[in-house]
Amino acid sequence: MGIFSWFFGKRKDKSALAFYPDAVIVVSESGEILYANQNLLDLFQLSSDELFNMELFDLFDGGFNLIHNLSHSKDSAVVRSKHNIQEDSYIEIRASEYDDGENKIIISIRDVSNSQKMLNKLMFEHEYLNKLTKNNNTFLSKISGELTSPLHSINGFSQAILEGLGGDVNEKQEKYLKIINKNSTQLLELINGVVEYSKLESGLYEYEFKNFDFVNLMTDIFNEYKPQADEKKIVLNFNLNSLAKRTFYSDEHVLRKALEILLKNAMDKTDSGSIQLTVSHPDAEYLELAGFKVNPNLPDKTYAMISLAYTGVSIPQEELASIFDPYANIDKYIAKKTVVKGMEMGILYNLVRLMKGKIWAESESSQGCVFSFIIPTERLSI
Repeated sequence: MGIFSWFFGKRKDKSALAFYPDAVIVVSESGEILYANQNLLDLFQLSSDELFNMELFDLFDGGFNLIHNLSHSKDSAVVRSKHNIQEDSYIEIRASEYDDGENKIIISIRDVSNSQKMLNKLMFEHEYLNKLTKNNNTFLSKISGELTSPLHSINGFSQAILEGLGGDVNEKQEKYLKIINKNSTQLLELINGVVEYSKLESGLYEYEFKNFDFVNLMTDIFNEYKPQADEKKIVLNFNLNSLAKRTFYSDEHVLRKALEILLKNAMDKTDSGSIQLTVSHPDAEYLELAGFKVNPNLPDKTYAMISLAYTGVSIPQEELASIFDPYANIDKYIAKKTVVKGMEMGILYNLVRLMKGKIWAESESSQGCVFSFIIPTERLSI
């Protein structure tokens, strides 16, 4: 029972409606208007005679059908007012059943025009900014070739000249060519990162879900990064002991890209110690804690959790919440000349999201960092 229904019941007569601060109206089970307080008459600028010759549908969108549903759900609804209130006026409605020998419904109405207009404005601005961002990202993705082709030429020809393709170069020329080659390579990496991030945000990133051998993928990646780890004297270990199946249904290329970003980041931040990659299958309770809506009819081992822990540089606690947002720490990335790293974290986040997964990072001072993400490994019916 709603508070206004309880209050009316206590007073046992319709005069109780005069004490309720909101506009209140009582209707029969068929929708006939029986009583109303003065606040309601003032809200809709009506006289009693005018009101009792009207139906609820004349007052607000939804009419009695809305009231009937609200009285059973105990929810509230914000709808547009239809009578004698300024244009674009909104009211919040609650309804509750009341039995005083006859079944009735008591309705509480509150004018929320100002707050609803503000909410509508915020929603419009949010949608506009999202559309603007998507358009900008789409434009950037479309002209990516125009951005990268000149840089490929600069990079390729400078390297060719350094290797003697155009004849001998003196020491000073070699110095300048190396600077050109290095800077063009860095700029190319940055533009590729920005373009890839833009494609992911604008929905232009190409992907295809299908079955593939996950163990073979992990073996290829391990063999690729093992020499680099050995060179830095880092212990690289992949633990697949908890893996219950080797066939995953996802996008193999997207997953490989995500794992490569994680491993490259770990290699860069670890000068000594170890990098441990572990794969397991979280249970339903863990999945719910991670934010997944778990279908109880799905078979076990439908999700896989991949965690990568390294003993290198930790991430400050205040940066963990925004680690995957390249815009949040852009000043820091520029100051440290690590904008590419920042873009890679944003790309990683969107790649995991593309695989319908969730990712997070944990870090403790002087103990390195752990990146974990969970993705479905079976076809999920919607």
